[in-house]
Amino acid sequence: MKYYKFWVKESVKINVGQSAEFVSILSGSNTSIEDARLELAKQSRFVEQKINGESPADDYEVPIKEHVEQVIDEANIITVCRYGAKILNTCQYTVLDLDDYPIDFFDMFRAVRKLPKKERIVAKFLQRLTKHPELGTDFRIYETTKGVRVIGKKYIEPAGKGYATLMRSLRVDWLYIILSQKQQCYRARVTPKPYRMKIKTIKVTSPLDCETQTYQDWAKDYAVAAQRFSVVKLIQTVGADFSREPVIRLHDTLCNEGRSRTLA
Repeated sequence: MKYYKFWVKESVKINVGQSAEFVSILSGSNTSIEDARLELAKQSRFVEQKINGESPADDYEVPIKEHVEQVIDEANIITVCRYGAKILNTCQYTVLDLDDYPIDFFDMFRAVRKLPKKERIVAKFLQRLTKHPELGTDFRIYETTKGVRVIGKKYIEPAGKGYATLMRSLRVDWLYIILSQKQQCYRARVTPKPYRMKIKTIKVTSPLDCETQTYQDWAKDYAVAAQRFSVVKLIQTVGADFSREPVIRLHDTLCNEGRSRTLA
């Protein structure tokens, strides 16, 4: 998982064939703003090479281009996403948001077909555990607005062999799979979506937007409204209870889990 605490965004000149064009480049550093500017020069050269059909050395791990709200530890951070909600990024736990479930032919003859959708998602996930012991044995299963969130204590490496096939067998969203592979971590939204709370939304186009007064004023109103909602509600635990682990406690606190509030 790669992230940066300092960002710069500048317009730089790129040579494209026999002409020159200006492009906007966002660059980050964990050292300082000045270091981020030095990295920007390297990135502009990289972009120039790509445009001109050259093959510069590429880093497969894509950085998380979001404002870092909190660094919990080396494996867990909280960032602000494009619509202002806070996101837990983790390479300590496996996080799966399931809005659907795998369908088997024989389900039509089983009791699972009569269950409400969210209960079916949980039931089908538990069935899959017997077929995929590599997922581990310890899980926390939560209800979300549209489906189910599963947090597994065992970390499944997104860059590992067979990862995409495993995730698709559980009906994990394809875009989420790709993002997990590129960023080499899992993401879990821990504060409500603004539109579900019926408050003014905001568009965060880069980490630098979170340094503006406009964003900071919005964030105060958003934080107040968010206290009236929950992101998840715990359904059940499977295996050993790891709820007291610091990151899980923070996840549950930020999500307002257990407060019997409307999911958003």
